[in-house]
Amino acid sequence: MSLPSSWRQFQLFDVTPIKDPNYGSENPLYSDHSLSAITSTASYLVIATKNSFIKLISKEFSLLKTFIAYDLDYRIGYIKALPGSNLLVTLAERQGSPSILKLWDLNKLLQLPDENSDEDESLKHKYQTQVNIHNGDNSFPISCFQFNDDLTCVAIGYTNGKVILIRGDLIRDRGSKQRLIYETNDPITGIQFNKYQDVLYITTTSKILTVLTTGRNHGKPNRLLSKRTGVDLNCSDIDVKSQQLIVGTKDSIRYYSHLNKSHTLAFEIPKKSIFKYKKNYLLIVSPIEEQTKNNTSDVSSKAITRILIIDLYNKHIFFSLTIPNNTIDYIFTMWDDLYMLSNDGVLYKLHERPINQQIELILQRSLFNIAYDLATQANLSNDMLLKIQLLYGDHLYDKSEFEESIDAYIKCLTLYEKNDSLDANKGDDNIDDFIMTVITKFKDVSNINNLIKFLYKLYELKLANNDHLTLLLCCYCKMKMITDLDNFINELDLTENTSNKEDLSKVNLQELNFQLIINLFKECGYFTQAIELLHKLNQPSHIVGIQLNDMHQPKQCLDYMKSLAIDELLLILIDHSKSLLDSLPIETTELLINVFTGKYIPREQPDGPVNLKTRVLDTTNINSDEVAFPLNSYKAFLAYIAGSSSDKADSEESSVATNPHSEPTYLPPKPSLIFPSYINNPNEFVIFLEACIETFEKYQGNINDKKDLLITLLEMYLSLSKSNSEKNSWLSKAKELVRTYSSLLNKSSLLLISHIYDFKEGEIAAKQQSGFEESLFRTSQSSGDVEGCFEIVRKYGESKPELYKQTLKFVVSKKEVFDKVDAKDIQFILSRIKALKLATPLEVIQILSVTEFATIGLIKDYLIEYIDTQKQEISNNVKLIQSYEKESTKNTHKLTELTSKPFVIQNNKCSSCKMKLDFPIVHFKCKHSYHQRCLDENKFISSTADLDGLDVTTRCCPLCINDLELAHSARADQLRTKDDIELFEQTLNEAPDRFKVITNYLGKGVMENGPTTLLETE
Repeated sequence: MSLPSSWRQFQLFDVTPIKDPNYGSENPLYSDHSLSAITSTASYLVIATKNSFIKLISKEFSLLKTFIAYDLDYRIGYIKALPGSNLLVTLAERQGSPSILKLWDLNKLLQLPDENSDEDESLKHKYQTQVNIHNGDNSFPISCFQFNDDLTCVAIGYTNGKVILIRGDLIRDRGSKQRLIYETNDPITGIQFNKYQDVLYITTTSKILTVLTTGRNHGKPNRLLSKRTGVDLNCSDIDVKSQQLIVGTKDSIRYYSHLNKSHTLAFEIPKKSIFKYKKNYLLIVSPIEEQTKNNTSDVSSKAITRILIIDLYNKHIFFSLTIPNNTIDYIFTMWDDLYMLSNDGVLYKLHERPINQQIELILQRSLFNIAYDLATQANLSNDMLLKIQLLYGDHLYDKSEFEESIDAYIKCLTLYEKNDSLDANKGDDNIDDFIMTVITKFKDVSNINNLIKFLYKLYELKLANNDHLTLLLCCYCKMKMITDLDNFINELDLTENTSNKEDLSKVNLQELNFQLIINLFKECGYFTQAIELLHKLNQPSHIVGIQLNDMHQPKQCLDYMKSLAIDELLLILIDHSKSLLDSLPIETTELLINVFTGKYIPREQPDGPVNLKTRVLDTTNINSDEVAFPLNSYKAFLAYIAGSSSDKADSEESSVATNPHSEPTYLPPKPSLIFPSYINNPNEFVIFLEACIETFEKYQGNINDKKDLLITLLEMYLSLSKSNSEKNSWLSKAKELVRTYSSLLNKSSLLLISHIYDFKEGEIAAKQQSGFEESLFRTSQSSGDVEGCFEIVRKYGESKPELYKQTLKFVVSKKEVFDKVDAKDIQFILSRIKALKLATPLEVIQILSVTEFATIGLIKDYLIEYIDTQKQEISNNVKLIQSYEKESTKNTHKLTELTSKPFVIQNNKCSSCKMKLDFPIVHFKCKHSYHQRCLDENKFISSTADLDGLDVTTRCCPLCINDLELAHSARADQLRTKDDIELFEQTLNEAPDRFKVITNYLGKGVMENGPTTLLETE
């Protein structure tokens, strides 16, 4: 006998010999030599003896009942229980008589009262179903017997090569039919049902075949599975899960499906019987003859039975037992354990150890792969699988098998990823510790490749954090694995969020130590990889920095910048525009104009973020941006761009970008952000400022930004005029700017810049603004500029009336000045002084009297006009007084008549309904009459006091009540004004004639009812 060398042996079953508790007594249990069959049901151990007795034994191996199942001359050769029940099927035979199959319900039998078998043999008739089976003259014994799970189909094989099939509802005893389904000359050695295909596996001593269990086959097989291989008795069984036939031959274990042979396992060992146990176990009973020599040199044979339990799936031997001088006659399962009965009456219990114990035993032998496979098949938790794999990795590492060890550790990562532990925080801590431990173990230079493999797996499983990715990239650089580095960067995806929960797979770009990685790339000269990584990390500012400072590629850098969004581009321009202007002033200025005038549109990059297939420095075209003539204006710049764009590949792009008529696509940023970048490029700065001013109105920016642009541009004009040969050109631009935008130029800044650069036009323009009128007038006065003074007075006199008096004093200050002034100008000054009441005629005479050359004829017309005006005003006032006195006298006379004299009312119609008056009648002093019924009771004045403090709760005429209420309201308003001191002071200060305001207040009766404080405040 030789076992396969690759099959490992373990002892994963516990064996317990169980001696018959009645051994040696008159009524033994399973140690009875007349025992003919043994099996178990869901609750009992059942034993049949040759004298047709059946014993029911409990789980405690105590005899529960004994009864006679057949006539005493029948031998019970087969007993089997229906799966999971206490229904027992027995098959007994007698030479020359039909075999008898009976179905027993053991639960019912146990409920029957005990009876004396000598007096009554009625127990043998308490079966549930009985079937007589005929096989010719019934002279051949039964070799095998099998039925399906619901006992609707029973197959019986005989030694004469016949197979009889019985069909019917045997459980309910509804009758049955039997027929011969197969006949051959070879003895039948095995029968098994295939419940999926309705076929019957039949094995003989020379072949293996299948027969249909339905329809009529006329005794012919359905399919011949093997015509050369015969099977010994008890050496075939069925795989319950796959329903394949398992056949044990001398040198192999073979599988057969219902169609053909499936596969073969080489297992060269003698086989007396095989028994398929749960899972993938197969129990093999192997007889062995061992020869020994005694002292007399005689050779003697010793019979040994070897029991093997093999794992058909994993191909291991899980149990081995040697029983000397005995054979195993019966194998059966009972209460989820495997039992064997030897010929000496000993019952062997084989109990499979718990899976955890099995794994521990295997781990003790350092067979980690086998332990892992068993744990996986048993669906153990990930914690157990992880423990096995960790032990395996440590074992390999201790043996210095580093590549195999890192593979084991990588497998641990997949288990950590699948770990669904309830304590999530603890799991995270465990994986952090594990990863750190592995990194520490493989940090040596000799193990860097293995560390790279581990770190890359972390990234693939999305378990890598920022430090792990940083370390991986550093390892690539140190090992100069350029190809792997390129592949990793190309595959790197840091944009996705793995889940809502926080876990290790979430990479935070802001926390990634990319600065360390980029510095390492730069030290190693991997500029292309650095830029590619920065593009993955969305770091355009660093990309531009590397291209400008390390690779010296301003053109490629500028091309890349033109593909960025406006927000990113603006930040980069603030940091790097000075360097770009030093290298490419024209192209950079063009880009800055587009950005700060709202016309920038990002263009697409067909070849990725940057077109960097090589790391060759671009030094050939650094100065190619220079032009043959200076560009000193925005118009000249546009002309140059339009002419040069025809030679560029992106001419269409350039012309569109610099088109001054295009509409802004976004709100432009403040141009002042970029001012410091033009420190070395004054001409380009002027172009930039002019472009921003020209397009400022299109996007209606902040007026303060425009003021900054204008004052900065003026300073640049004046600065260039001092240091440039084209002085007059720059000065003319400055003057034109001041004339065009004088209202927007800040007066303080304009004065300061004009003073620094000695720019007279600027000083004058600044002083012409509000607040500098008197200073400007004094400047013209001090210089003797009479025309300038009159121009200033005409322009600002209305807003600064004091200038008229100052002009009059200036005219008569000197004879030379007086001679230059025309009489009409003097009359204009006098007329404005009179109109604005800046001075009285007496004050005007006093001003002119200080000179000898000013005569009275100069102001004759002024005085005559003033006197005539006064006379006319006096005349008008006298007439107004007379009219007031006449009206007052008239009103006084009427009041006297109403209060003291009677008057006659001659109305004959009601003033309300216009009907003839009849009593009762109501007459009013206003000479309106009403029927009393027509009077509206609501139309009465119902106040508590009149304006003089008298009670006026009286009836009023409905037609006159509105006028009366208006009079009372107007009078009340007049009386209220005398208490509003603030209103009086405001009116007095704003009025040109203050005396008229006071008299107006007196006319409204503010002096009545006691003294007032209005005049006191004045």
